Amino acid sequence: MKHKLLFTFALLGSFAFAQTTFLPKVTINGSTGDAPYAIDSGLIDGDAFIDIVIGTNLGNTIEWYKNNGDNTFTLQTLVSNVLDGIVEVKLVDLNNDGFLDILASAYNNDRVVWFTNDGAGNFLTQNVISNSVLGASGMAVGDINNDTFPDVAVSSYDSDEVIWFSNDGTGSFTLETNKIDNTLNAPGAVKLIDIDSDGDLDAVVGTAAYSGDVIEIFRNDLIPGGTVSFIKDATSVATGKVGIFNLEFEDLDGDSNLDILVSEVSYGGGPNGNLYWYEDNGSGFTETVFTTSVSNPALARFKDLDNDGLNDIVLGNGKSNAGNDLVWFKNNGAGVFAAEEVIDATQSQAFVHAIEDFDADGDLDIATCAYNNDALNYFENQKVVLSIPVSELEKVSIFPNPTTDFLNFEGFDTSMNVTVFDALGKQVLIKTISNSEKLDVSQLAAGIYTIKLNDKFSTKFIKE
Repeated sequence: MKHKLLFTFALLGSFAFAQTTFLPKVTINGSTGDAPYAIDSGLIDGDAFIDIVIGTNLGNTIEWYKNNGDNTFTLQTLVSNVLDGIVEVKLVDLNNDGFLDILASAYNNDRVVWFTNDGAGNFLTQNVISNSVLGASGMAVGDINNDTFPDVAVSSYDSDEVIWFSNDGTGSFTLETNKIDNTLNAPGAVKLIDIDSDGDLDAVVGTAAYSGDVIEIFRNDLIPGGTVSFIKDATSVATGKVGIFNLEFEDLDGDSNLDILVSEVSYGGGPNGNLYWYEDNGSGFTETVFTTSVSNPALARFKDLDNDGLNDIVLGNGKSNAGNDLVWFKNNGAGVFAAEEVIDATQSQAFVHAIEDFDADGDLDIATCAYNNDALNYFENQKVVLSIPVSELEKVSIFPNPTTDFLNFEGFDTSMNVTVFDALGKQVLIKTISNSEKLDVSQLAAGIYTIKLNDKFSTKFIKE
């Protein structure tokens, strides 16, 4: 079916306007290992395209998908492992060789391991950091002791502690005795960040006992104390919650104070969870609850989907079966977020997602894991940006789409510069067209192209 790309603007003056929509779900793999529950993304094999790695919770597989640069991904040889109940995977250079390795935690057999990347995406060696982290779950990576090497913090859900392993720079890790915490019940999430801007990494921890859960801050006394030692704040960020498995430190309102974005995951038929914003007002945290149709908030991320310079909120849903599975909240600045917009409602338990410019076209796309569907899915961002006076371009139609030979334009009175880019971002066509003039694209190969008008207004079309 061919469509007309129609964009109408009814505002006054000269301004920058961004509109973001996503193409319907494309399934990268509809038969991943059982219950995909972890995801990360990065440059794995040395090319310019961002790849994807996932971990499956019941299938116990680590899978990486090569980005082909054309909005398609290819499953590579499975990464060999002896993990049971994979909870997290992260891409990070742990041995200082310039290549992203895979770090993984497994709840059922209490393991934290990493796999060495040879630079071409071959993960041949499994390195055991520990096989005795009881209920290994959340992980965070950062230079905790300021020796320039990435260390690993892990929440040990079953032993009620958060521990960390120091890295000597070669990927050899040592369990440190000065734990981040051993007082909380069932810690499920840990993040590292320099909260107080004193030059060392602090920790925020959320618990997931599903009864009276808390969010706590632990400040590192490396500076000025001289040694790593974590001290819990006297006042909790939050208490009385139900299942905190995901939290992120972000400046949500642009006031230079780090806030906390938290998703509360409901469990076992209990009450719906919530998406929270904890605002640092300089003397503590105040709570805001987002209004959302997502009944079981899972991972929430803070990324700029519409290229307006403000990070937006993307939220996944851990609910089974029907429901809105992926939504986003546009950031209008100064801590004001628009009502949610639904990206997708066709998955089941989209617990985690990765947000990257996977197709290198200048906007952020989204990959999701659908736990109940055993699926890895992809949503291409169709960002449209208008940054010219309304008097110059009030309504533009571009049709037909898809096309085999010509594109037609309606709705402008003056000539326009038209530039076409292929899926790799290479300019393949440029022309100045007048009113009602067609653009000949018959010589282009079949595929998806980006078209820009006056270097400001952009969208995509399909050449058949």
